[in-house]
Amino acid sequence: MVRSGAARSALTRTVAGLSVADLATAVVLSAVAASVASGLIQVSHSRGGLGASLGVLAMTAPVAVRRRFPLTAAGILAAGAVANGLAWGHLVRCGAALPAVFLVAYSVGARGDRARAAAGLALCAVNVVAQAYWDPRLGLPVLGLMLPVLTGFFAAGRAGRSIERAAGVLRQRSAELRRQRERTARVAVLAERGRVAASLDATLHAEIGRIRDDAAAALRALDTDQGAARRTLAAIEQRGRDALRQMREVLGHLGDESPGEPQPTLEQLPALLGRSTTGTARLTVRGSPRPLPAGLELSGYRIVEHLLAAFDDAPRTAIDVGLRFEEDALELRVSGRPADDADLAAVMAAASERAGLHGGSVQGSAADGRCVATAWLPLISSHA
Repeated sequence: MVRSGAARSALTRTVAGLSVADLATAVVLSAVAASVASGLIQVSHSRGGLGASLGVLAMTAPVAVRRRFPLTAAGILAAGAVANGLAWGHLVRCGAALPAVFLVAYSVGARGDRARAAAGLALCAVNVVAQAYWDPRLGLPVLGLMLPVLTGFFAAGRAGRSIERAAGVLRQRSAELRRQRERTARVAVLAERGRVAASLDATLHAEIGRIRDDAAAALRALDTDQGAARRTLAAIEQRGRDALRQMREVLGHLGDESPGEPQPTLEQLPALLGRSTTGTARLTVRGSPRPLPAGLELSGYRIVEHLLAAFDDAPRTAIDVGLRFEEDALELRVSGRPADDADLAAVMAAASERAGLHGGSVQGSAADGRCVATAWLPLISSHA
């Protein structure tokens, strides 16, 4: 099993497409804000009652959607801050509402293009100004500190976006270089095979020419010296055997793509996950693992390798790979966030072709921003 740490795995989990960490943060901030607004937590002499406790949620709950819908979250925060001030006046809300707007400002910077990021920053600034005006603990003079802090969170998000995009470009270039090296290696192998084939052709022509000459000599000697004819025929036989042996050896090397390297098996999936993605990759095995025919082991490995190409390769992503050994079938399941530039049709076709060799199938589905691909390989069939 490949893990980058249990804490990191928990942070990357999602519920209905929303980050578990953001949901938890929104719940905590909302609980604190509602408790302060209702007077359950005593921070000032002003209390807003039930209405203010519910209204203040508009200033904290949008944190839950800040990654998927950052501009929407910023708009709700701005509208919520103004509405709370107009409806319930001066109340302390900054203890939970300020962290919320800072988190949203970071997401606006990290997720949006230039125009949407600027609009999101302006909406967050409206939220901070409204809080400073209506919160007794702040006041307008504090804007000299709060607005630069807000801008700092936004700038950190923009910097993170730039770093992530640069890392993505580097990953793409590395993948292209790796593919280019593989293509170069294949071309070199084909060129070497061509040279070997040409050498074999010349050798066979020479051997056949000698055999032809020896056969003609044997025919001439049949009437005058049968002993010499038999010796010549024996030499022809030996030369023919040597030529066949040499040809078998050369053809054996031509057909061997990776001499001395064993074919990959399902036991090597952890190593595959470790080098195929920079995200959090987890391998889960269920059922009773057991050795399978070499063809099935190789096809299972290749299917997972094909499917991994369909998923986003970024440090903040999570990819789950599951193997389930049933009595009569092997199930392989790969799930994660699909890559923006992935050719899903080509990936599924390649995986389906592999599975079809054993009478199996591959199916894919997408929901809540995640893609799930499942391959089924029968273990008891004429194919296996």
